[in-house]
Amino acid sequence: MKRFVLLAAAVLATAVALLSAPDPDSRPWPGKPDPAAAGAPDPAASGETAVSPAAQTAEPAAPFAESPSRLVPGAAAKAGQPIAIHTADLPASEASGLVASRRHPGVFYWLRDGGGATTQRPRAALWTIRLGEDAQSHPVRRGENFPFAQVFDGANTDWEDVVIDDDDNLWIGDIGANDCVSKQYLYRTLEPEPDTDDPFVVTAKYPLAFPDPAPGCRTRNAEAMLWLDGELYIFAKTTNSPVYRAVLPAERNAPVALLPVTKFDHAVNKISVSTVSDDRTRLTLAGHSRYWVFAADPALTGDAFLRKAMSGKPVHTDTFASAAGNASVEGGSYVPGTHDLLFVAENKEIFLVPDGPVADVR
Repeated sequence: MKRFVLLAAAVLATAVALLSAPDPDSRPWPGKPDPAAAGAPDPAASGETAVSPAAQTAEPAAPFAESPSRLVPGAAAKAGQPIAIHTADLPASEASGLVASRRHPGVFYWLRDGGGATTQRPRAALWTIRLGEDAQSHPVRRGENFPFAQVFDGANTDWEDVVIDDDDNLWIGDIGANDCVSKQYLYRTLEPEPDTDDPFVVTAKYPLAFPDPAPGCRTRNAEAMLWLDGELYIFAKTTNSPVYRAVLPAERNAPVALLPVTKFDHAVNKISVSTVSDDRTRLTLAGHSRYWVFAADPALTGDAFLRKAMSGKPVHTDTFASAAGNASVEGGSYVPGTHDLLFVAENKEIFLVPDGPVADVR
């Protein structure tokens, strides 16, 4: 009996010590809610969308020389508070890929293609941005402006891009192959509610390889994907950026066939970003330091849409004015309903480029 009493007292003392100890995880996620988020404005609750009023007109929202994307000093977002998107720093390096959610206005997802992995900066995860019509990043989950959610059953060997299909599934492209021999995969995932702790769940995994690799190689390196008219397209990162249509098999985990479609007549080389505006009048591609805007014919679809757009000259091109000197942009998307462009870079910079001239070829 005496031994039992002593044991019970020891257990009670341990419990008291644990309850009185400071919480080692003070982050808003995955720890307890952040008190600073209590009064945070929620653009979704107020009906705010990511469409800027200026971008709804045919006129440019602002001259490119005065674009807010030109001013990127970099700043960390405070918990529970919006921050001007062009002054924010992403919380992790090696940003690659960017796609807008259809179910959640203003929400964008990006991923990492490398860098060190920690519990707070994982690689097998998708990260979130909520862009308001005020050109600010708004809190997404418990005061965090750029939270992440783990991707279950999807190893990040060299993730490069993410797209969304017609059924709102997200497709992650593990398509990087700098050594031209690495295995490449497509992961199809379900989109969780961005303001919850739910993970992205992989529902299918498909291996792929380019049919025309260089001598001595097994495949091609790639960093840009595009979902267009029910089809997935992948651009090889090489001269004139040839594009291939992915023939997705009916069986899960079966190999994907890649069919060559076309390549750029203009010198658009080694791209890392591809995106089409909602009105289908513009196709934009980007490399690490420059982007190109091509006019597109909204009456065309699929392969024909790309062949026509990629056969001409760009209607506008410009470079990213990186505060660090080299942004290394690898993710980009049109802001839904506008001709504004949002880009993310490997060095944590974010660029919001407003609607610009359509006849400024350099």
